[in-house]
Amino acid sequence: MIEIVKAEERHIPDICKLWLGFMKFHADIDATLAPGDDFFTKGIESASGFENEFLRPAMKSEQRLVQIALDGQKIIGYSIADILEMPNSEIRQCGFVNHLYVTESYRRQGIGEKLHAEILKWFRSRDISVVEIQLLAKNRAACSFWKKQGYGDYQHTWIRRI
Repeated sequence: MIEIVKAEERHIPDICKLWLGFMKFHADIDATLAPGDDFFTKGIESASGFENEFLRPAMKSEQRLVQIALDGQKIIGYSIADILEMPNSEIRQCGFVNHLYVTESYRRQGIGEKLHAEILKWFRSRDISVVEIQLLAKNRAACSFWKKQGYGDYQHTWIRRI
């Protein structure tokens, strides 16, 4: 049975391994968008930066939720969600799904939906009524997943390599 729990210090090494999978997956997609660019590859090289500058502070923050999906004792997915301040907006705070990743062999089994449901429950408990995500336009699997979760286009961010 799959269980979704808040991440603890002891889970950090496994979350970092999953994060590397997340980055490698996106490096392959990014290569088709901008051949020769290595944004995600550079990210892979900075795994210690992810752990020390992002993951550990996120786990200590009241404005972030770091959770994992467990199959027994095996960590098979993780998510990181943030509450963002929106000072120049009618909406004072916005939820943001920063990461949601499930190991390839466990995909299409509802685990991402379970992680997402717990994120929404956490946002609601903090009176968050708007949630934002960002994903690569060519990541068809992610586009399909998030559309099924009820998300849709709001704003397009386009890039140009120079």
